[in-house]
Amino acid sequence: MPRKPKEKKHRGVFERESGSGIYWVRFVDVDGKRKSRCVGNFSDAVNFYEAEKVRIRKRILAPIAGHRGVRYSQLVDEALKFSETSHRDQRSFGQRIEFTREQFGNRMADTITPAEIAAWFSKMVDEREWTPATINRYRAAMSKAFKIGIQNGKITANPARLVPQRKEPAGKLRFLAEEEEVRLRLALKSRPYSIPQLDIALHTGMRKSEQFSVTWDQVDFAQKYIHLNVTKNGSDRYVSLNSEAIRALNSLKETHERLKLPEDSTLFVSAQNKSMADPREWFGSACEEAKIQGVTWHTLRHTFASRLVMAGVDLKTVQDLMGHKTIAMTARYAHLSPAHKLTALEKLVSAPKRVRGDGRVRIAPTPHEG
Repeated sequence: MPRKPKEKKHRGVFERESGSGIYWVRFVDVDGKRKSRCVGNFSDAVNFYEAEKVRIRKRILAPIAGHRGVRYSQLVDEALKFSETSHRDQRSFGQRIEFTREQFGNRMADTITPAEIAAWFSKMVDEREWTPATINRYRAAMSKAFKIGIQNGKITANPARLVPQRKEPAGKLRFLAEEEEVRLRLALKSRPYSIPQLDIALHTGMRKSEQFSVTWDQVDFAQKYIHLNVTKNGSDRYVSLNSEAIRALNSLKETHERLKLPEDSTLFVSAQNKSMADPREWFGSACEEAKIQGVTWHTLRHTFASRLVMAGVDLKTVQDLMGHKTIAMTARYAHLSPAHKLTALEKLVSAPKRVRGDGRVRIAPTPHEG
């Protein structure tokens, strides 16, 4: 019979929930008030407790006492300020972290536990049908807020980091079929301003955050490329432009000049003739009108890559055009072009063969070899 694991014990260190592996520290501070802190694993909790004992003995006020009253909402504010200059997808990050503020904003930041965060995620699965991918994005946003709080000396622990990530299913690769694109374009006849946005997406494969942040100084009509300064991968890249993309950009340039929009504005114009940074005002309703289901804007990027592969473009070139860091990311599209594999296999049977008397096979000479 296996032995029961020995319970870890240390004065002043305890698990609030038995078996959670998350340890707290309880101590009486120099002001005579009993305090407790969620630290994390057992060894970190022991080290924290011993350090507190030394500090209290020397009657030195700890940094955390000076920050008593720091609420999670303050961590959110600092995270939003950080994202203004450092986060690639600032809009999405801002929406997620603001939503966590609604749940935890008034809480003292150092009293929020991993168990509470995990329970909230489970509640959102029931109430809002959050997927594992959605939960992981919110977990990352919260973890970033706590991490910045630690760096700024406001808190000492990151409970979001201790919440396990959810396993995300690979999912089916979704791309627009040609007949779906035809129906979508019919739905866009009443939304002519949106057509260049669709054309650029289908002919460049840019991510939404890239496409809708490009300004005219990044477009080089002579060399036929768009220079993306910062991408999802953290590096710059050049997006090549085919004739259809150039045509759409020329049309957009004429519209900008006619409306006298600022030179530093983004490329696309809304129905109100204003610079726009998100296609949500028309994409969802147009897809619904065209009876196209299961698509997002990112589906257009998948469509770009899928069509290249189905046209016979090699995966290495597709990788470069997509801006993928590794060929493994591009290999997801390989099954869409089985023709080149079948051609290679047919070479095994296309050459004439002749069986010799000893059972061995040799390739028969071609007619010109005699």
